[in-house]
Amino acid sequence: MARGMMRYWVVAAAVGGALVPSAAMAETASADSKAQVYSPIQFAVLLELDFGSIIAGSSGGSVVLDPLASARNCGTMICTGSFSWSRLSLSGSDATVAISYAPLFYLNGPGQPIGAELTYPGGSGAQIQMTGGSAEVQFGAILHINPDQLPGAYSGQFAVDVNYQ
Repeated sequence: MARGMMRYWVVAAAVGGALVPSAAMAETASADSKAQVYSPIQFAVLLELDFGSIIAGSSGGSVVLDPLASARNCGTMICTGSFSWSRLSLSGSDATVAISYAPLFYLNGPGQPIGAELTYPGGSGAQIQMTGGSAEVQFGAILHINPDQLPGAYSGQFAVDVNYQ
């Protein structure tokens, strides 16, 4: 009986030894690696967002600056004076970038804050190509004048993020 046991251990050791890697079985693998280095993105403000002068009634209303139609729509209110969309110049590397922003910002002045919605063709997250390392982007907005808004000068800021894709 001890003799049969001995054979079992010898067979087990032989099978187990076949599973252990040896130096003769070692192989070398290689893989490619790469990196893309971009120039930092820089902004220059070419035009400030300006809704112009607005004569608002007691019911308020909205003023729309449409960057695609190159127009200002004042609804039931009267708008006078010049107006402009926000235009930014971007510079960096020749690459695709995503334009992101918070859609709502406020203008503050003597009365309650006035809400405004930033608009951009394609919306927040839209991608553009910076051909030759530069591009211009134009933003419009919808200004929501509150009922019985106090007269005066109102101003605010909005933020735009541009990231390589």
